[in-house]
Amino acid sequence: MGIWNPLNDEALSAQIESQKKHAWCLEQDIPWEKGVDLNRFLLPLDQDAIAFPGANAEQRLALSQLMGLIINATIGEMEKVIHKLREVAFENILREYPVNPEMWELGDLFFKEEAKHSAAFARYVDVFADTMGIDRDQLDRLLPKAFGSLFLKKIMENARSGGFAFWWVVASVEEVSIEIYRPLQQYRDEIDPLYHMIHLRHLEEEARHRNYAFLMLDLLTRQPPSLKLWMRKKTDLILAQGLSAAWVLSELSKVHEAKALRHEHPFFATIHSALPLMKKVSFPDLFRRLFVSAPFISLVLNQRYHRHTRKTAQDFGILSFPYPEPRMSEVMLETNKRRSDAA
Repeated sequence: MGIWNPLNDEALSAQIESQKKHAWCLEQDIPWEKGVDLNRFLLPLDQDAIAFPGANAEQRLALSQLMGLIINATIGEMEKVIHKLREVAFENILREYPVNPEMWELGDLFFKEEAKHSAAFARYVDVFADTMGIDRDQLDRLLPKAFGSLFLKKIMENARSGGFAFWWVVASVEEVSIEIYRPLQQYRDEIDPLYHMIHLRHLEEEARHRNYAFLMLDLLTRQPPSLKLWMRKKTDLILAQGLSAAWVLSELSKVHEAKALRHEHPFFATIHSALPLMKKVSFPDLFRRLFVSAPFISLVLNQRYHRHTRKTAQDFGILSFPYPEPRMSEVMLETNKRRSDAA
């Protein structure tokens, strides 16, 4: 990912060929037939399981699996949003500000790949639910949904009025998707193999196309100057940050749905049994954890983890929230914890 000029047709053409050459197939390149190993974690957790200090081994396993599904659903929903705004935030812009055909073709590939990624994450949730014997609709009550949300409504309104918020959201999502894989790679031999494979395949294509959002942002800054455009350019990143953070925090609160579902399946009962542990965490400490140190969640909420998005905003003179300095907590799996305790 080293191409940042939307007018460099030769470089864009080379990227198109690379993406086509290395593309993977949803059906053939992911071993869906292996199913999910329910005895394995999906995500490594920090010592306090993000906001559940004192969780026992059974609770930590269930929380790891739920958080893994939440991360999948969050990325998948964001990528479905990306596809839903294709016409208003991509096609209309390129029609209004004509560019070389390579920007069109690269954009077509970008949206197709994002749709494929969303389908892969949704398929994993299906396989998990089927393996666990959980009703999919019941499991969905704990997972993020973007369609019908205020987040999607406002992002679409902004795009229709010529705003940039959508592409700032995309830029951040692309960086998050790549950063999330780092701890998964560290524990790849211990987490569920199918979960790891999906994120590995996702990383491969994200690394090849994550510059597209920045190409679009660069293109948008080339528009003829006006007061309206200047205001949008300055404030749309803040709008994107506020809307996405509010949506993520709202969707995380769905964990409390486990109370209503506790009699439906042991998985929900285990999650419900861990909910009282959250009372040990004060609201200020919970806020700090979510935005500063919580594994995976802070990557989504705190833009200081999104290095290139921050740099692009600074280069363009864009206003941004003053996020706190991140300090990611160390993560571990139960196998590592037992080894450490034994030593």
